[in-house]
Amino acid sequence: MASFSLAFSPRTISYTSSPITECASDLEVLNARILGRADDLGGSFDSAATQFTDLIAWDIKSLSEEDLQMWRDAAVAVTYAAAVAEMWAGHVSDFHSERASQVSDWNTTRSEKENAVPGQYQDDVITASYPERGGMWVTGWGAGDENKCRDLYDELNSTLSSLNERENTNWTTFQNHAAEIKEMLAQGPTKANVQKLINAGNADWTFYNIDPGRYTMLVDGSDLTADNAEDWADELSAYWSGDKPIDERYHELMLMMAMVGTNAKQAQQNGTDFRPEEMAFLEAFYDRLESENTTEDGYGLGLLAIPAEMAESDMTDEEREHALGVLGDGLLALSDPRLGGGYDSLPQSIRYAVEGPYLNQHDDKMISPPAVYWEDLSSLSALFAHTDEGLEGGYGFSTNMQLSMGNFLDGWGDEHDPEGILPSSQEMAALIDVGTRNEDSNYFMLTGEHLDPEPGIEYEDDLRTSALEGMFTYEWHDGGETARQLTDWLAEDIHSTDEQEATRAGDGFAGFMETMTDADLHEALVNTGVDVTEGDNEYSNASFTQFNGGLADSLADVFDSHIYSFANGDIYDVDNNPIEGIGEYDHDTGLVQMGPQERAMYMQFLMGNDESAGRVVNSVDVYQQIESVAYLESGDAPSSARGAGQLQALLEQSLEMESQDRSDDLDEQIERETQIAEFVVGEAGNLSEKIPVIGVAVSKGMELGQDSIVQAIIDGEYEVSPRFPTYSTDENIERTFSLEAFDFVNQNTPDELNNVSDPDDLSTLVEGGALTIERDGRTISAEDIDEGFVFDDSVTVSLEKNPSEWSANTMSELDSMDSALRNVLKNVDVTADGETATGESYVREFAEDYTSAYDTTRDYFN
Repeated sequence: MASFSLAFSPRTISYTSSPITECASDLEVLNARILGRADDLGGSFDSAATQFTDLIAWDIKSLSEEDLQMWRDAAVAVTYAAAVAEMWAGHVSDFHSERASQVSDWNTTRSEKENAVPGQYQDDVITASYPERGGMWVTGWGAGDENKCRDLYDELNSTLSSLNERENTNWTTFQNHAAEIKEMLAQGPTKANVQKLINAGNADWTFYNIDPGRYTMLVDGSDLTADNAEDWADELSAYWSGDKPIDERYHELMLMMAMVGTNAKQAQQNGTDFRPEEMAFLEAFYDRLESENTTEDGYGLGLLAIPAEMAESDMTDEEREHALGVLGDGLLALSDPRLGGGYDSLPQSIRYAVEGPYLNQHDDKMISPPAVYWEDLSSLSALFAHTDEGLEGGYGFSTNMQLSMGNFLDGWGDEHDPEGILPSSQEMAALIDVGTRNEDSNYFMLTGEHLDPEPGIEYEDDLRTSALEGMFTYEWHDGGETARQLTDWLAEDIHSTDEQEATRAGDGFAGFMETMTDADLHEALVNTGVDVTEGDNEYSNASFTQFNGGLADSLADVFDSHIYSFANGDIYDVDNNPIEGIGEYDHDTGLVQMGPQERAMYMQFLMGNDESAGRVVNSVDVYQQIESVAYLESGDAPSSARGAGQLQALLEQSLEMESQDRSDDLDEQIERETQIAEFVVGEAGNLSEKIPVIGVAVSKGMELGQDSIVQAIIDGEYEVSPRFPTYSTDENIERTFSLEAFDFVNQNTPDELNNVSDPDDLSTLVEGGALTIERDGRTISAEDIDEGFVFDDSVTVSLEKNPSEWSANTMSELDSMDSALRNVLKNVDVTADGETATGESYVREFAEDYTSAYDTTRDYFN
């Protein structure tokens, strides 16, 4: 094996997060003893505001204030130490995770380069000077091999440089965290340090609950007044503008405001109360901030002026981002009707910026010139870019945000912006992120139907598809990783134990399919007008998935979770008329009846991106394996084979559709099968987590029980593995399902192999590389398999189901392997649903039904 004179040795640390986490747990146990709450320390103790006297399990009301404060001090100290330990454990864990990722990336890339070294140098060490580049334009042996070695060395060296940068960043970050933890432990539980713990997610209400006098919070109803709200708004404005230097009072106020946001999040997620006085306080607080930056006749930026003020002050980036995050959290809480607020509770400047020129919610709204509106969007983004990811806006706010921002992207997203005047992709991503956190709003955007609309808002439904087009076809800086939040929940919630969530996801998928397969929107999404360069090809009209890989991956997740619907819908109805359109979601089976054209249109999106195309090819292969197992278990060939055959035909059709669009763009033929082949191999290793998803879809669709072998596949007890499917010829179809039948017998009734009449057939399979047989850990050669050979508990058989990996894989050799495989299956029995027949008969029946479904689907498109 070739090697390179390059090495990557990232620095490491000698300890792990486990003992630190254990230390934190021990401290929490100690605190439980102090407070007498060992049964509920991690529950209500930190989840909501609680009086200290109620927090303590014992009656301490008779204690003096001095004794009570000592008790508080002890509890605060232990709580603080535990929280800092948890934070430190997180930093240690993050360091090890990033280091492991670096090492994995290095090993993977190095192996790829070593395997790619030409044959004549496979036993050499490739160095910075050896071999020297050749000067002749030749291929095969000669200068071409030297040049290939040099290119591989340079590519690996480039990877090494990138990894060294990552390693240095990881090490520096860790050292900075270590210094910060040391300082926090030395300083103790100051307000600033407690704020750090809250920002990091290591504390919520804890410190207020223990010592409210020290950690002032807005919990006492008497403090939640309009006067306090206005006073605190004035105080904070002075800090944010730079008129007043940041001090302890500032941290006290910010801690208070942060806890109000935390309470709002907990109310959303846990269904706990958000008190009316808290909402009234927020309204008064933001009204004051709005009026400070608005004249009496309504002119001025209102809250939108605050980000610029902060930028001009002496605040650090960290202080500014934290302040903006707290402001944004409060606005999200204020916008939510479930908490007592609503869209109309938001300050006018925020509502007008959200609506822009696209939504007409107010007759007297002044429409800003484009350049002013673009500045408003940048300010709006700054207010929401640092909000708590677990806090979402109300329905009206979220829906209007998505409609307006999507249409902005549709209208201005492809504009050339050399001056950097338009909001950046990062700024727009922040707005899309905050708008797509509300899944009820996402449901409307994907389906056009309102589940529980916020009253009093005139939703601009006719802007929905143009907003989707804008979000999907914009060239996102992150490849659509933020925008995928709009669709991820369709796959994530479909098998939720929360029936309401699962129902919404299932119905949402049906509506999403109807939206995405609308002819006009589909055309806009696969021919976006965006320029993309791939290798030597320059596309001027790329599919949105070509340049937004995050969105492509999200749509592939949706495909996997509904793969049964893609495979098993009908092609023709009972009167032999083609099925068209999208049906309703069946909550019992998970099936959505979809026309073949619509299914292929959706799959074409996935074929537009190499990685998602590789994923889908692998998913189709795994699906076919699972369906064949379901058939061998149940004996229901028509149901199992039909889905497998149809899905293969749809895959080929979607590839052809994508190839045709690329060919039209380039005026030359594009073979997508060839382009994505390497990505099929690359994505195969990442499919293990998707196998259960596909298995659940099959199991639910076929209404299989928990004792099904498909359930064993879901649980990882029965192995399936992806490979590049080539099922379009009769030989490949028979070979593929013969291998599935052999594997089924081997994994379930291996003693059936003792019934093989001619051991030469097994020897042929061993010699050709399809079978590996071991007895007591020793590999058995083909010559060792004679008529006296017995398959017993000491024997293990491994089957290579990918013929391209066999040593005997030429056309004539494959004929011999197929014949041997066929002969073996004639001698082994399979029992399905009480009926016993030879494995070969099952293969024949499955292949016939598979081919019939495949041909019917292909004929439909032809």
